[in-house]
Amino acid sequence: MKKLLNIAFKDLTVVFRDRGAVIYMLATPFLLTLAMAFAFGRLTGGGSQSSGLGQIPVVIVNHDSGQFSQFITQTFESKDLADLVKPTYLTDDAAARLAVDNDQAAAAVIVPADFSSNILPAGATSGDVSAFSDRQPSVVEVYSSLVQPISAAVVRSIVDQILNRMAAGVAGAQVSIMQLLTNGLVAPNQMQTVGQAIGARAGQAATQSSLITVNTQLSAAASSNSGGFDWLGYMAPSMAIMFLMFTVTAGGRSILAEREWGTLPRMLATPTTTAQVLGGKIAGTYLTGTAQMFILIIFGSLAFQIHWGAPLAVVLLTLALVAAATSWGMLVAAYSRSPGQAASLGTAIALIFAGLAGNFVPRQSLPQWLQTASYISPNAWGLEGFLKLAGNGTLTDVLVPIAALLVMAVVLFSVALLAFRRQYA
Repeated sequence: MKKLLNIAFKDLTVVFRDRGAVIYMLATPFLLTLAMAFAFGRLTGGGSQSSGLGQIPVVIVNHDSGQFSQFITQTFESKDLADLVKPTYLTDDAAARLAVDNDQAAAAVIVPADFSSNILPAGATSGDVSAFSDRQPSVVEVYSSLVQPISAAVVRSIVDQILNRMAAGVAGAQVSIMQLLTNGLVAPNQMQTVGQAIGARAGQAATQSSLITVNTQLSAAASSNSGGFDWLGYMAPSMAIMFLMFTVTAGGRSILAEREWGTLPRMLATPTTTAQVLGGKIAGTYLTGTAQMFILIIFGSLAFQIHWGAPLAVVLLTLALVAAATSWGMLVAAYSRSPGQAASLGTAIALIFAGLAGNFVPRQSLPQWLQTASYISPNAWGLEGFLKLAGNGTLTDVLVPIAALLVMAVVLFSVALLAFRRQYA
């Protein structure tokens, strides 16, 4: 056992003394995590902010005291949009735009003071039909964020649909009022009451119908404290798992490289058994992968307050994940004829597993058959486990992923060791 551990710690030391290897194992996944988070959503940390397309932060400034502007605010507060937008209210235009500029909101909706009076003039409700022709255009401003273009476009679409429906309703109200007056169906002293009632119904019609139907299927990480999709919280475990696969396949490739260099035959010529040598190499790869994962987890927690979940559950899930990933690396090495072949095959497997499991895009957005097929990879089990824990899951919630990863590790290690023994017996 002492010889096995000496070989393992030697490999671990060699890897972490290699500046290029450290950059590849730690700096690269970290930078890719940031890049993906910036590209697809707002950069968030531990879930205190919303990002993506869940609970889009919107600032509303309503300068109008009439009934029609209230329909806009009621729409943003409706149950249909509760899972999509999160409105807050300010009274100052500059403060609202500043909130968007500071990436505190995806858009600011600014309603002018003459909004209601220009939509349905007071004179029209009193029977003066000419008031419709004297109306001035009223502009609702949507100040959009350049950092969150998709979220801002959703807010603009909501406002457009509200105004379009309101315009259609007001057009109907205008026709109704004109017909009532022309045909003498309403007495002049009743016109103001009837006109106001028609206008109210026109505005309500714009908000009572469902503008947008949201079918929300959030992962555990996305349904945590923020209520939105945290890209940084999703990409951190995704990139860590993907680069773990690269690390363990490189560890398996080192066995073939040492065989070509003559190092491995010289080690076997010493009073060291084949099992000790191979066990030491495998243990070294496992320790390297474990160190890589824990460094990325700790750094993410400290630097960006990423919520990984219950510490004990995270540790056990990580140990099982590294074991399963290492077994794939050893299997690749066992059936490769050269270090180059192992490198090509290992890279292909790592990228295929990453694509299948959802390391590049949200896993829940993949087709169901693809999600099921991805369970052949440690990526899928590991990612699902981390997302459950990030959503305040407990150890019980990740027992199935842990068990699946351990079974995978035992089966693949057995196959790989059998192949190694035939080569080095």
